[in-house]
Amino acid sequence: TDGDMALFTCQNSGAPKPAVTWRKGSQIIASGSVQVPRFTLLQSGSLQIQPVSIQDSGEFTCIVSNSEGTINTTAALTVWSRTVISVPPEDQRVIKGTTAILACNATHDPRVNIRYLLIKVIMNISGGRVSVQPGSLTISQTWSGDIGDYICNVMSQAGNDTQSARLEVIELPHSPRSLTARLNDSDSRSVRLSWLRPFDGNSPLLYYVLELSENNSPWKVYLSEVDPAVSEVSVGGLTPARTYQFRLCAVNQVGRGQYSAETQRMMLREEAPSAPPNNIVASGRTNQSIMVQWQPPPESELNGILRGYVLRYRLAGLPGDYQEKNISSPEANYCLLKDLIIWTQYQIQVAAYTGAGLGVYSRPVTEYTLQGVPTAPPQEVEVVAVNSTTIRFTWNPPPQQFINGINQGYKLLVWPEQSPEELRVVTITPDYPSSRHTGLVSGLRKFTWYYGSTLCFTTPGDGPCSAPTLLQTHEDTPGCVRYLSFTEILDTSLRVSWAEPQDKNGIITGYMLWWEVPSVRSSRLERSLSNSTLEYQLTDLTSTTAYTIQVAALTGAGQGVVTSSTVSTGVPPELPGAPSNLVISNISPRTVTLRFCPGSDGKTVISRWIVEGQVVKEDGREEAWRVIYQKDNKPNADILEIPSLTPFTQYRFRMQQVNIVGSSPMSAPSRLIQTLQAAPDTYPSNLSLVSVTQTSLHFKWKPLPQSEYNSSPETVGYRIRVWRTDGDGEDRIEDIKGGVGTTEDTIEGLSPWTHYQVQIQASNSIGPGPWSQTVAARTTEAAPSKSPENVTAEAVSSSRIMLTWSALPEAQRNGVIIGYKVLYCEKDSDTPPNVQVVQGDRNLTLLLGTLQKYKMYALQVLAFTQVGDGPPSSPVLLRTKEDVPGPPVRMMFPEVRLTSVRVVWQPPAFPNGIILGYQISYCLYSRDPLRWTTVEVGSNARQFTVTGLSSEHTYVFCLTARTAVGWGEQQEALVVTTERRELKKFRHYHIVMTSYNIIGESHPSAPVEVSVGEAAPSVAPQLIKVSAVSPSTLEVTWDMPPLETQNGLIQGYKVRNKHKHTGNKYNMSARGKHPVVCVQLTDSDYEDEQPKHSFVNHYMSDPTYYNSWKRQPKGLKGTGSPFAYEECATADTEPYYQTVVTQHSTGGAYTPTGANPPGSRTPVTGFSSFV
Repeated sequence: TDGDMALFTCQNSGAPKPAVTWRKGSQIIASGSVQVPRFTLLQSGSLQIQPVSIQDSGEFTCIVSNSEGTINTTAALTVWSRTVISVPPEDQRVIKGTTAILACNATHDPRVNIRYLLIKVIMNISGGRVSVQPGSLTISQTWSGDIGDYICNVMSQAGNDTQSARLEVIELPHSPRSLTARLNDSDSRSVRLSWLRPFDGNSPLLYYVLELSENNSPWKVYLSEVDPAVSEVSVGGLTPARTYQFRLCAVNQVGRGQYSAETQRMMLREEAPSAPPNNIVASGRTNQSIMVQWQPPPESELNGILRGYVLRYRLAGLPGDYQEKNISSPEANYCLLKDLIIWTQYQIQVAAYTGAGLGVYSRPVTEYTLQGVPTAPPQEVEVVAVNSTTIRFTWNPPPQQFINGINQGYKLLVWPEQSPEELRVVTITPDYPSSRHTGLVSGLRKFTWYYGSTLCFTTPGDGPCSAPTLLQTHEDTPGCVRYLSFTEILDTSLRVSWAEPQDKNGIITGYMLWWEVPSVRSSRLERSLSNSTLEYQLTDLTSTTAYTIQVAALTGAGQGVVTSSTVSTGVPPELPGAPSNLVISNISPRTVTLRFCPGSDGKTVISRWIVEGQVVKEDGREEAWRVIYQKDNKPNADILEIPSLTPFTQYRFRMQQVNIVGSSPMSAPSRLIQTLQAAPDTYPSNLSLVSVTQTSLHFKWKPLPQSEYNSSPETVGYRIRVWRTDGDGEDRIEDIKGGVGTTEDTIEGLSPWTHYQVQIQASNSIGPGPWSQTVAARTTEAAPSKSPENVTAEAVSSSRIMLTWSALPEAQRNGVIIGYKVLYCEKDSDTPPNVQVVQGDRNLTLLLGTLQKYKMYALQVLAFTQVGDGPPSSPVLLRTKEDVPGPPVRMMFPEVRLTSVRVVWQPPAFPNGIILGYQISYCLYSRDPLRWTTVEVGSNARQFTVTGLSSEHTYVFCLTARTAVGWGEQQEALVVTTERRELKKFRHYHIVMTSYNIIGESHPSAPVEVSVGEAAPSVAPQLIKVSAVSPSTLEVTWDMPPLETQNGLIQGYKVRNKHKHTGNKYNMSARGKHPVVCVQLTDSDYEDEQPKHSFVNHYMSDPTYYNSWKRQPKGLKGTGSPFAYEECATADTEPYYQTVVTQHSTGGAYTPTGANPPGSRTPVTGFSSFV
């Protein structure tokens, strides 16, 4: 073998002693003189090769020679490659339950047969888990007993080899033991957990995972990596007043081990809420009330059961104490603060409270009460006359606390002392930077006594007026004197007379009189006259000379308007002559030009021209002449512009001239002319509202007089204009049908409950006339025309939804909004929606309560007036929050055995969320709460078989469902693990059966009457009495057993007796049917008792176990035909089952088929029988 030693022997003898030479092929490898490494020539002549290599294979020749000759011999050397373990086994760590493969492959010379390949296991391994194959050792289902050192031995002619490896089996760590939880005394929101370190599964623990369940909610990881070196940890950040359970598992290289036993559920102490209510909103309701609304604090911050709220408020910005209001209902989400100060800002806070105390207050919100009218007038009011037509007011604002709102300005009130109805009001915008305000009222009458007062006003209305101040406007220059005339005209004198001015504008203190010759300078003279002088005699005048005479009144303010006239001395004036040659030109709708030749002036100045006109109707009828125009102080006129004529009217004109003496005769009439057409000058009168509807206004008016047509009647009509008072929308102008004689019209298509302004005008072919004065009207109320907007909903809890919306725009209200209606129902429900009314137009939130849990609701909001409801808003779909479910229903136990129970159920009638699974808990019927066994199954499970129970014991079974919120209510039942279900004997029973599947239970079958056969009485006769009748006779009397214990018809009684000292053997002394028997005290043969009779009763509950009940008569002396029951069973199992109804009279067996029973849509999973 390669690496070993090879020895060739070459024994020789000769004389002389021969020399030995070894040759391989032609190469000498060893001789007395040649020495090649690894080849050694021994003294004996043998050749030793050490170590041998593969290259040494071949023939070796031993040559022996001396002087006598040479001989040789040849031998072959075969070298094998050494057998070695080329793939040795390696140390391994495998997971428990997996397969471990230890490889051990050997390399050997192909010319050599390995005698065997043996893997020797130091540890003892037994069973069929171990498989030894050439080159490998396979161990399946490894466990901790497989841990050890493994040695691989390879043996062959070419050598042996040995290798070893270590096998470690690791597994999941065991669950931590003795996990306990206790409240932390120093921190009410933390729990101290401790445990015993578990077996690490032969792999160092990496960390622990701690999970908790809050309020029966699903387990969740709370601490994901707990130091494996610790065995105690503090769990903080928990929520007060909630229950907690904890469980712990260890994690090593293999994975996560089993969870520990859950700790007992513990509840943390209740605390005051740690968060304030949300979304605090305050809004002024009236000038003395504020509505405050809020939403509950987050559920996680309540720290207990919400008991109510405390609302506190005080004046904003002031350090005063808070006033508090307790709202003891946890469902409340609003409060109306009353009896507040008008237009005052308040600071408001809300806090929730639990049984442990009051929580934190919300951040303050501020809100004003609504404005009121001022309750005090402006202060320090001064009213003074600035001039003859203007009064100035100066004042200070009312004290701020009495304004009760935003100061919108002031009103200056002025009225004449003798005419209070002529009130003038001037509105002044407040000058905020100034504390002293000033306002002017102008356009007053001169030198007139007025009362002046002022007031402050806010949006709601006017405050009180200040005390009126009486004052007089200043004096001013007077107006012109009236009736200037001349009398007693002589050559050198004349008398001038006049009357007081109509507009004195003060106290007349005198008059000024001037006279002069117009063409002579320095001829002007004047006289100052007293205020009582109204005439004056002028003397020393020049004869037959024209004088200009002027008169003016005087007041303290100065000279008034001068009145002037011309007169000649010596020639008394006379009446002027009549004008002539009247010519009409430039005819327009309302004016004409009148040219004329003036008449004689009557030796004085013409002071006035008077033009009269006569209207001629279309039928030729002439109206009376009337003055239509006068022109003063234009003595040399020969052309006049006649204004203010009526369009489309026929006129004649005549005129006269006037001087100081009087009027001239009338001129001859002009020709007949007609003014041109024009738009109407006026409007129909007496426009008034007749009736009102929701969308229309009916008006009537007095038609336009014919004189106002200004055109032909057939072209005259009316137009009416309507616009909203609030300025929304465009003006509507409608032509009224019916012509000039129409007196009423209805305006349709208006908005309900809207203020409108209405005007009417006349029009003709030329154009429209002026609009009439405005008439205000308002349509009547109607149902709102639009639904509230911005409807939003938020699920507050599993049974409450907070709904909010925006107020209805004024334009769509159509009346006074009495309130809102919230319509809500389950989505896709066929029933009418529920309606909840929210009174008032300012209440824009509603907390809906008592809703079904985890239900999708459709919510709508509508506004309503006293007329009716508006359209509802588009449905808002919202689902209430999940909650713990109700108890599962139809919990039944169709199969009860000695050691197993099958429980079936249906999902909760009120799942209150998505069912995530079910939990079956059971324990022996005792008060030990630690012996519960809990099994969790999936959400689709409808049955579960509990095994490993103790026979003939009573168990409590609890079944509960789980949602994401937690475990719900339990359904509880008691079950006895027994197969004895005996009915009372000798009774008639009605048996009713139902079938059920995963959907539910069917209707019960028709009742079947069954009688249970006779049996031996279960109670002995009662009240046994024995009396001696004779020396050898006893009389025995008794009462019958109770009826419910007779178990059949009493056939008779047996009386046994024995001597007191003769042992236990009884003699049958008598038998009979009557409760009185005389017993002869003699020995008699023993008579056997009648055989006992029994029955078999079966409660059929397992659909895989079929029953037939057969009636079998049993011979019984003196009876009719009693019967009993036997049961027949079949081992075959079918996929579906059908109800078996077994009648007691005929019996029979029924074998179910694979078809669904009639009316059943899903597989029948069991039967129930009722007796």
